Amino acid sequence: MPTVANIIRRRHSRKRRRLKESRRSAFWFALIVALPLALAATPLLAALALALWLYAAAASHMPTPQATVFFGLEARETQFYDASGQTLIHTVADPLGDARRWLPLDALPAHVVSAARMADAAGQTSADARFDPIHAILQVWRYIMGLPLSPEGGLGGKHARETLLPLARASGLDASLLEVALAAESRRLYAPPALLEWRLNSAYYGHDAFGIEAAAQVYLGKSAADLSLAEAALVAAIVAAPALNPIDEPVQARERGADLLFRLLDAGHIDQAQFDEASAKAVSARRGAGSEPATAPDFIAYARGQAEDILDRQGLDGARLLARGGLRITTSLDLTLQREAECVLRAYLQADEATAAPEKSDCAAAIERSLQADAGALALLEVDSGKLLSLVGDALDHDHQPAVALQPFVYLNAFLRREFTPASMVYDLPQTFPGRREELIYAPLNADGIFRGPLNLRDAMAAQLLPPAVQVASATGLEAAIGTAQALGFNSLDASRHDLDILERGGAVSVLDAAYAYSVLAGNGAMRGISVAPIGDGFRSRDPAAVLSIEDDLGRLLWSYDESAKASQSAIVEPSAAYLVNDALADADARAAMLGAQTRSPWIDRPAAVVNGKSADQRESWTLGYTPDLALAVHADYAEGAPGGSDKREGAATAPVWRSLMNFAHAHLRLPARDWAAPADIEEFLVCEISGLLPATTAHCPTRREMVPSGTRLQRDRFWQTVEINRENGQLASVHTPESLRESVAYFMPPDEILDWWRAEGKPMPPSSYSTESGAASANPIRLRSPADYAYAGATVDIAAVINRADAESWLLEYGADVNPDQWFKIGERGTLPESGELATTWETALFSGIYTLRLSVTFADGSIESDTRLLTFDNTPPSIKLRAGAGLSAFRFPSQRVVPLSAEVSDNLTIARVEFYRDGERLGEDRNWPYGYELALDGAGEFALEAHAYDQVGNRAVSRLKLSVAEG
Repeated sequence: MPTVANIIRRRHSRKRRRLKESRRSAFWFALIVALPLALAATPLLAALALALWLYAAAASHMPTPQATVFFGLEARETQFYDASGQTLIHTVADPLGDARRWLPLDALPAHVVSAARMADAAGQTSADARFDPIHAILQVWRYIMGLPLSPEGGLGGKHARETLLPLARASGLDASLLEVALAAESRRLYAPPALLEWRLNSAYYGHDAFGIEAAAQVYLGKSAADLSLAEAALVAAIVAAPALNPIDEPVQARERGADLLFRLLDAGHIDQAQFDEASAKAVSARRGAGSEPATAPDFIAYARGQAEDILDRQGLDGARLLARGGLRITTSLDLTLQREAECVLRAYLQADEATAAPEKSDCAAAIERSLQADAGALALLEVDSGKLLSLVGDALDHDHQPAVALQPFVYLNAFLRREFTPASMVYDLPQTFPGRREELIYAPLNADGIFRGPLNLRDAMAAQLLPPAVQVASATGLEAAIGTAQALGFNSLDASRHDLDILERGGAVSVLDAAYAYSVLAGNGAMRGISVAPIGDGFRSRDPAAVLSIEDDLGRLLWSYDESAKASQSAIVEPSAAYLVNDALADADARAAMLGAQTRSPWIDRPAAVVNGKSADQRESWTLGYTPDLALAVHADYAEGAPGGSDKREGAATAPVWRSLMNFAHAHLRLPARDWAAPADIEEFLVCEISGLLPATTAHCPTRREMVPSGTRLQRDRFWQTVEINRENGQLASVHTPESLRESVAYFMPPDEILDWWRAEGKPMPPSSYSTESGAASANPIRLRSPADYAYAGATVDIAAVINRADAESWLLEYGADVNPDQWFKIGERGTLPESGELATTWETALFSGIYTLRLSVTFADGSIESDTRLLTFDNTPPSIKLRAGAGLSAFRFPSQRVVPLSAEVSDNLTIARVEFYRDGERLGEDRNWPYGYELALDGAGEFALEAHAYDQVGNRAVSRLKLSVAEG
């Protein structure tokens, strides 16, 4: 029997074993279960700690109500200076000045509070107004994980985004994180009524009005505490869209106020009687005192908007800083030029019909005259820097018909597409084009009612003739031309909404946009200015620079414009294409050739490209032009019956404004006269007048030197013919015409489509009869009946002649190269004449190419020799052709694509006569004018075999084939 000691010992031993086993189990539990759980929880705890730390860091930058409402201890004035940085031109002051105060909710009428709450927190739920820590931390967690964040809703979210976030961005923290933290903190620290009160005292209402009290004073001239229900709705609605305020957009502002009244009625905040009474009241806004800058108001408006955008892109609150941040802004305004521009514009536009326009501006005299123009505007830019030097009048309003201002961009687009050159032949003739509606046609006319016939494109450009511009726009595509204008600066043009008649009526552009687009032309296709976000695809990505530097209230530089930096300029179009436009518009000789010698004198004392004219309704006048240094656009609107809009006043009133200011500006800036330098890829050719094609010889046609981009292929002329006439009677010279009366004269032979007009106008044509009483045909002892003179010839030439003298002994055919051969080669052996006196033979010329002279010589019994010659152009080389459908596609859909444009890329060593188009072996039609094309009308889906046959003047042919697949749309 165990002893008590043994029992006790065994019990202690069991306890030790159980304790040991317990410790071992705890160890293995910690090792297997607890440790992995702890390791797994550590990242979550770390992430939670990181989220809390980020939230706290962002929340620590939350501005106080004092900072948002009073902008520190006191509001500070922003000052605008001219380009010199020495002259103060405008001060932005708080509209309330020292009277700014915090307005509690209980100091406002109930309808003002209700309107403000409804306008600013539309769609807010009760959940939006409560602080939700879990939502806030989850939002920060999503931010850490890089997941998209939903915008903070309700009044707290709006207040955070629009008021708090701009002031906290200086912290350097991400805007998304700041928005989450600031929205949550505003809900945590402030109850909904307190948050609404803060919002009412700090929100931006436009025109430097921060807070509803300032808005009421600026727009209505009274305290917010005194606003009626109708007035409260008008003012409260502004906060959602400050740009749609009663001063800048009165109609839209009233509509938004009326809509807010409806919402108040639907929500039960007002009854029907209150609604009816408020709706019946017409509320008119007024400008607050000092809201209009005294100096260059339109320039200041543009510069201020640009400064706000610059600051916003830097993460700062541009509107608030400009209104109350004490900034110093140096602008590009040349104050001397601005004063001269205002003076000269007023002087000319106020001149009455009987008063001669002064050569120099005279403001005193201008003030004495009655105003004949409704409005005038101008914009002056420095080309090499993109700086806006002067802006006068409504130059920012997009409500002016572009008319003649668009012509250079039509031609620029044609040059860029390589479809026309300054040498190309265009028609200043009565022509018809598709009108605005399917049943209408458009027939453009020149301002003077005169048609000048076929001419070189350069001449049409220099004289701003409308029919050729419409012809080129129709051939190259108006939409493409407007797209070119958009890329260069015309932000308000919509290519899909206009027809060809926009070149004289309709459309809406601003004067500043026009001046900026022309400055790009002046810079040979380079755009200078401040980088901006385009308003849409294809629109410009820069704006003229009106702001040169921005400094804060401590003198620290926030931003500056470096005009010499590569970042300040963009290449928009090829320099060679822009140069061709500049050279043509500045061509005084070409302008004088079309419009008369009185227009030859230069616009100013240096090379300048100028466009000048009126809209079709005579209500708007443009003069736009530039030198390599400055670009100026001048526009005037005329009232019904005003002299500027009548035919009695020939010159547009804007022309002397442009001339006077440009002369003054170049002298003031001490700019030396200079011309545009031709780009390296410009080549010069000798071309025929009118046709613009290459002459066969220097005597082939009247010639001129013309510039085209390198690589341009000009064809040989086929429209000029040189014939020998008797200068005494103007008939064709014959064998009886003495050498002293013989004269070679070149005649232009118009294309078939304008031949009737040419004859009807009595234009010169070569004579058709010979200079003898009995006629040359019977008097000439030798006459080559075929080939015809100046004919095109191929591999074989059929020769027929008649010899009318009985004593002919032998004949000989010879040929020589070019018009006046230096050497003659026999065609076969000398032959004897048949008794009939008629000769017929064939000449094999398969290897010939170019111009040759054929000569028939006959020897008579008395030893005399008579001859007759023919000038022939040999073409034994077939053309080349490539058929394309649309933009090089081979598959289309029906019915969405009912018409497929076919185009043929054709080339020949001499000239193309025509291109014929076939579908499935059936001839569709032909085109005799370059560029060659055909509009293929589809009548259903299917596979089509298309062909294009190119023929030269001799009949050599080339064929291109294309399979076209058309699927159901």
